[in-house]
Amino acid sequence: MVGRAGMTHLWVLIEHPGPWPASAPDDVLPDALTEKIYSAQGRIRVVLIRRPRNRQVLTPTCVLAWTDGTRHWMREGSVDRYENLSALPFESMATGVESAFGRSRTEPLFGVCTHGKKDACCAELGRPVVAALDAAQIADVWECSHIGGDRFAANMIAWPAAVYFSRLDGNSAMDAAEKYLNGELSLTHLRGRAALSQAAQAAEHAVRRATDIVASGALESVTERVDGVRTTVDLRLGARDFRVAVRPGPPGQPFRHDCGSGGTVEWNGWIVEHLHEQSH
Repeated sequence: MVGRAGMTHLWVLIEHPGPWPASAPDDVLPDALTEKIYSAQGRIRVVLIRRPRNRQVLTPTCVLAWTDGTRHWMREGSVDRYENLSALPFESMATGVESAFGRSRTEPLFGVCTHGKKDACCAELGRPVVAALDAAQIADVWECSHIGGDRFAANMIAWPAAVYFSRLDGNSAMDAAEKYLNGELSLTHLRGRAALSQAAQAAEHAVRRATDIVASGALESVTERVDGVRTTVDLRLGARDFRVAVRPGPPGQPFRHDCGSGGTVEWNGWIVEHLHEQSH
């Protein structure tokens, strides 16, 4: 699962109590809003969120979260009508320009995919994770619609860094959330940092594994160069410089979740060809 988070810079998290069809957020939000967002240039993702057990919402919350992997901001506000969000400058926000919407938010937010109409495993495996985090009351946790990687359920994203944690159960989700709240990443379940390319995600994970650098804010810069199937990633992590070369590996062993209604799935992992620390 390492290095398989979908690349996104701007997250538009919109509260909707459900139910969510398989097509959500489409066919749930107004067409004018989704068309405005989808027509904007940039890596933007719309995700529906809802509070556990709360199915009555009068003024939906919206959280805007942007990150390029090393910088980030979040804004939180509420609206009377979803259509009101159409006035937001999605294109400039996708480049990192912070909106004046609502108020600044610094408290971490956790989204756990429970989108059962999209994939049964998301609901069956995601809901126990939400229940465990909600009962512990250690984090601001929301159920969320599809965030990609059904085969890696249960999936959770932690903002503002927008890092994916996958193949979670209640206990491992608690551990990942507690570490994130303390400024650390749980490497065992870290799938990737969504702001980075998948090759750079794999490179960051490899360096963290090799060095035991777990501070979530340790990433200072990332550049990459693609040469055929090989990607060379230069990154600065914890005031240290590294160069990592990665390439796609052969397909992994096909598998299926017991709760899945479809067939088996397979994917390509990443191979680290070399990793070394650069001296100055």
